Amino acid sequence: METKGEQTRIKAGLKQTLHELSRLHGISGFEQEVVRYTQKRFGEFVENVDTDRHGNVTATKQGRVSTAPRLMVSAHMDEIGFMVKAIESNGYLRFDRIGGAGDALLSCRKVDVNGHFGLIGSISGHLGSPEQLVRVTPLKELYIDVGASSADQVATMGIRVGDPVSFVGELAEFSGGDRVCGKGMDDRAGLAILIQVLSELKGEITHGSVHAVATVLEQVGHRGASMAAYRIRPDYAIAIDGVPAGDTPDLSTTQVSPCTMGKGAVVLLATSTGSVNVRGNIGHPSMKRYLLAAAADRIPYQFATTINGGSTEAGLVHMSREGIPAISVGVPRRYSYSPHEMIDLNDAVAAVNLIVQFIREMKTHNNLGFL
Repeated sequence: METKGEQTRIKAGLKQTLHELSRLHGISGFEQEVVRYTQKRFGEFVENVDTDRHGNVTATKQGRVSTAPRLMVSAHMDEIGFMVKAIESNGYLRFDRIGGAGDALLSCRKVDVNGHFGLIGSISGHLGSPEQLVRVTPLKELYIDVGASSADQVATMGIRVGDPVSFVGELAEFSGGDRVCGKGMDDRAGLAILIQVLSELKGEITHGSVHAVATVLEQVGHRGASMAAYRIRPDYAIAIDGVPAGDTPDLSTTQVSPCTMGKGAVVLLATSTGSVNVRGNIGHPSMKRYLLAAAADRIPYQFATTINGGSTEAGLVHMSREGIPAISVGVPRRYSYSPHEMIDLNDAVAAVNLIVQFIREMKTHNNLGFL
């Protein structure tokens, strides 16, 4: 088990990475800033770093035994956001949704419009009727104010239809603990965990090959992970992502989500599995068995399911080619799809330790069958 000093070191590494990632903008299809950052960070720990034509970044650690199973561990770089769809003559921007941000979370939010500061407008509290002031304004009625007074001024700023729009929300630390919040923690927290895993394994030769993949286009259908899995042809896979926590007053850990912040990494046993949802996944029994063996009594973890909720990249990865045993590992996350998603760094440390130990025990992974 990691010593207290090692836990502190890992936590500090995660926090610094999250500070850096929360300043970057990269909605689905516009992940270039995050791709460049990830290429640099992966290169600190692994010599072989490749980027495909869509921006998926893969760091490969060649294994000691060429015939040993190949492992893919992924986390996505993209975040939810918006896209400029029209520019009003008076300089206001209309926009469409990219990903799952709910209407109730949008009014008066700070945004970045292709490098320019903007604000999602809202009716003035002094001028709105009582009905207007309590109503959730739908996205189709909202607009973005970039400080311009005409469409010509917007054009001079270099803003065009099709430009990406993302939340502004740099990492903030809560006093008296190890909890932080920021925008894009879905899945910048997972990406930070993946980077830290590579840091912990620097210089080690793993039993089998490990392919750490930072993916694109997850928020619009897990597309990057599907591309990467087809190319890499792994024998098994872990998807790192967050899981909505159910431990707030408006939710329930028994009726909604069993995840509680501060109680360890999450092993996600099942995701959206409706008959028409092909993006869901039921954790493969061999993956569950080996993860629990890695955790033993040393690493805190908790189980969760999101059968009627979200899914992870394991949903498409496990269907690649002949089928890939896959499961998801993550951390509890509060206030999902807002500019201020919250996690506990101790849970992220547990996720790092769990995945690192899983990799260090690859020699024992000699049965990836269903039985």
